Amino acid sequence: MSVMSARVRYGLKYWRLAVHLVFKTQYFGVNNQWWAPQPSVIGWSCRERLWGILTVMPIVRNYQSMKVRSCIGWLPQAECEQLGFGSKH
Repeated sequence: MSVMSARVRYGLKYWRLAVHLVFKTQYFGVNNQWWAPQPSVIGWSCRERLWGILTVMPIVRNYQSMKVRSCIGWLPQAECEQLGFGSKH
């Protein structure tokens, strides 16, 4: 199985969580739920999300941060390496 197909399957399964981590939503996608009852502590206000989308860089940094965090305990090491985020030995 290629890394790209693994990423696509993982993305389809956890797309809500990815949206939450990249766009820092307050309720949507927290713990991959459609709508979480409690707000996320990392959630941005609407103004912050809009600024992040317009300036692009905060969104890119959030994506990079999501990749790094996925390999320091948020995902099992085998899944992290399967997605191509692990260390290249």
